[in-house]
Amino acid sequence: MSIPLSGTIQVTQLPDILEHLRQIKATGTLTVRGGAMAKSIYLKGGQIVFAASTDAGDRLGETLVRCCNLSSENLDRALALYNKSAGLKKLGAILVENGFVTPKDLFNGLKIQVKEIIYGLFLWNEGDYRFEERLPADVIQLQINIQDLIAEIIERIKREG
Repeated sequence: MSIPLSGTIQVTQLPDILEHLRQIKATGTLTVRGGAMAKSIYLKGGQIVFAASTDAGDRLGETLVRCCNLSSENLDRALALYNKSAGLKKLGAILVENGFVTPKDLFNGLKIQVKEIIYGLFLWNEGDYRFEERLPADVIQLQINIQDLIAEIIERIKREG
């Protein structure tokens, strides 16, 4: 079954889109827009490697505060350093260099952030999607199994449902 590379998630559901991209071993960016918000899932060879969002609640710093022992005060300090660098240095690097989080906590936080962004997308009832065969050069490349992630999200929706 062929899935269009753009459309609405009301017609073509997100699990079907992701499974299709996995099967064709797609490399690129799937962006879903709903209102003023956009979330992007980056894939390489059909596997999710990262995700990004315009939702403030999906930011790395907030994710690390929720899951990885980063204090709000240290996040504020790191954000001040980030702003001083005019965004030339990644927030994660600043957090590790200043001892606010360990490299392991940063890595775990990034994986949680990606999963939370995608989980949030599964809760959307409407939105437009588009897949582009373009992967930004600076994207962090984690490896997240799509099938395992979809199963995990479905279980979570059932529990929280």
